[in-house]
Amino acid sequence: MKIEEAWIQASESTGVDQISVEIGAGFTLLLISLEIVWWIGLGVFLNNRRKRTKSSFDDTKRA
Repeated sequence: MKIEEAWIQASESTGVDQISVEIGAGFTLLLISLEIVWWIGLGVFLNNRRKRTKSSFDDTKRA
């Protein structure tokens, strides 16, 4: 079975082929937004962790 045939059969059995373009576009925008929020959150977390590690390193160096 070709991959295209398998994809079509899977989409028909799950109902994915019935999703309209508007819902698909909205879902795509939602996923892109969540991806952006994820990467911004990860960057903020790593930045705060780096600052905390650097400040604790400076504190132990002074002691």
